[in-house]
Amino acid sequence: MRRTTFFIFCLFFLTSLHGQNLLETVKSHPVLAWGGSDVVVVNDSSFLVGVAAVEVGTKKMSALRRVGMIKAQKEVVTFVNGADITSSEQMSTQETVIDTNGRKTIIVKDEYVEQIREDSEGFVRQMQPLGFWYEEDRSVFYYAIYKHLTR
Repeated sequence: MRRTTFFIFCLFFLTSLHGQNLLETVKSHPVLAWGGSDVVVVNDSSFLVGVAAVEVGTKKMSALRRVGMIKAQKEVVTFVNGADITSSEQMSTQETVIDTNGRKTIIVKDEYVEQIREDSEGFVRQMQPLGFWYEEDRSVFYYAIYKHLTR
């Protein structure tokens, strides 16, 4: 029993260390550090990696991760075979003027909605989360996914 537990611990440790090396390589990659997709070689292993750049705004972590995953999958699909991705963006501004005893207050509300639809199948859906990081000013969230190709 101890041997099995030790083996599982070692396997988990090596996998997480391997993943950490890959994440650090991706973060310093001249293209992937800002989003996109490419094949990366770390320790004689090849990985297909997709990175999404998501504007933070007022999004919560769950939304950032969900949008990041979809955008990263889009990057990989486009890299592999130029898939058909449907994307739309909509920005609306609402301005309200409130007059209180001759004193006017203007309230401006901006809303930005981005919708992405992709119908990828197969290996792209099986790609695993690699990690995430932020721009220095925390205005952009980067989310990376990967798939091990060769050993």
